[in-house]
Amino acid sequence: MNTTALHPALASIPDAELLDARAIPCRTKHPLILRRADALAVGASFVLVNGHAPEPLRYQFEALFPGCFHWDYLVNEDDFAAVRISRRAPNPVGSPALASTALPGGCGTH
Repeated sequence: MNTTALHPALASIPDAELLDARAIPCRTKHPLILRRADALAVGASFVLVNGHAPEPLRYQFEALFPGCFHWDYLVNEDDFAAVRISRRAPNPVGSPALASTALPGGCGTH
């Protein structure tokens, strides 16, 4: 994948750090993103590329795992968003794995 072709702001991002979710069906998109985030070691990150700002997913992260992840928008345009999701802390003791918190039906109308 040519990161510059995705967006000039992503030119320095290694391919291994990217998760381009734009072509992933909604039913599987959120669980895939949540599994990727759940697998991160503290201090590690990845860049999520999406066709819109994934704010509902961000709210889900913050509600269920407060303080565990940081979101940093690299690009936030009408039809393209790229956000670096970084793990700050492990999931709270006794909390479910992130992937098990995915809402049925995925990402709604997006």
